[in-house]
Amino acid sequence: MEEQDDCTSGVCPGASVTGETVSIYVDHHHPLLQLKRALPWQALCEVMTRHWRQAGKNTDGRSGLPWDVALYVPLVVLMLVKNLNSREMEAYLAENVVARVFIGRQDAPTPQIRDHSNIARAYVALGQDGVDEINALILHVAKDSGFADVGLLSSDTTAQELPIGYPNEPGILRGVAQRCGRALAQLKKSGVYGVDMALAQVETILRSVKAHHLFAKGKADKRQVLTRLLTEVGQLMVQTRLLVKRLGERHERVIHNAITTLTTMHAVARRLVPQIVQWITTGVVAKGKIVHAGVTQARAIVRHKAGKKVEFGLPYLLSRLGGGYVFGTLIRGVLDESKMPLQALAGYRAIFGAQATPALVVYDRGGYALATVRALANEGVQAIGIQPKGQGGWHVAEAVRDTVRSERGKTEGIIGTLKTDKYGFNKPKERLWQTLEMAGPRSILAFNLNKLMRDVVRADR
Repeated sequence: MEEQDDCTSGVCPGASVTGETVSIYVDHHHPLLQLKRALPWQALCEVMTRHWRQAGKNTDGRSGLPWDVALYVPLVVLMLVKNLNSREMEAYLAENVVARVFIGRQDAPTPQIRDHSNIARAYVALGQDGVDEINALILHVAKDSGFADVGLLSSDTTAQELPIGYPNEPGILRGVAQRCGRALAQLKKSGVYGVDMALAQVETILRSVKAHHLFAKGKADKRQVLTRLLTEVGQLMVQTRLLVKRLGERHERVIHNAITTLTTMHAVARRLVPQIVQWITTGVVAKGKIVHAGVTQARAIVRHKAGKKVEFGLPYLLSRLGGGYVFGTLIRGVLDESKMPLQALAGYRAIFGAQATPALVVYDRGGYALATVRALANEGVQAIGIQPKGQGGWHVAEAVRDTVRSERGKTEGIIGTLKTDKYGFNKPKERLWQTLEMAGPRSILAFNLNKLMRDVVRADR
């Protein structure tokens, strides 16, 4: 992206057609520049280059346009610090002088900064593993600088809420039908015959969903319409399964994508329909209930909070080190709260080494279990600050309990900070699962980078 004129010619009397080159002083002690001097750029380049190479980027000097590692590494780091999307990052680089100094492009009069699509490709190519590795590097920098106390580990579970409506069974089935309908419409445009019957079945399902929302007034009427919906969805699955079998393996991009969508919806319906049948017959919600047809990893998480008993999204285990630095893990499978302290210790050792052990582990009463306490003691944890259930006794002295309660409050505070608009942990804008699973680690990394920048500035003063 070439630099644009700062103002429209003719509107401002002093503006020229080609623009003017000016010199702007940037303070050596600017917080961003202090952060730049504190970061391990060689290690960051190694991590990002490795993940970009795995994603197929031309980092090895092959024929064709080379991947500018020296540009993209500081650019992606700055994008994470400011927690901007690719379009906002493009505009920020075009107008902010400190940003140019941070990425090392302040000397070129018209620096060629890539546009937002290339910035987005650089970020996506890192993947979740790349973001996690960068976060581990930042935690090591904080530890080596004396800002993070790795002797303390305080953890808690939370939910990363997704930008989805309140889930109900007809709405989830409508999502399955709509995705099948879009795939069938693409097949019809590509000249595939025999899709009209399936498309008509999709319209039948959508009319039944509308009837459930608008005309079914009582519980019995709603249950009757929902039962009819299940039958109609089952018929759609049979029709589309026969269609997919007839088409077989196709290499045309549009047809291949449509077949992939239909196959994915078959897998969703295979799990979702029995879950809905169980709820209709027993009134008990199935474990691992699917709440969204497009993001099947989302779950209903019972929180028992004031004003919000249930959250819909991705379950996360967030862990806080002494000093306020954070790392997190997406919980896959069934959430067993009593095992979360052990999982937090495993995440801690994945960052700081297999033999690393915190002196104090803090968790709320949800993580209390005698087996968990014994396992932590066998792993070498000196003080186990897990609040006991009922009338059970503490495993730490009275003097340590005040520290445990204080750290519990700080952990809750940091979780609340992550969910603010500044870091965007809740309701991320991403829609594809590849980028959606990066949204949580990205928010955590943005928090740690800003925390490190504040600590570096405070230490310099």
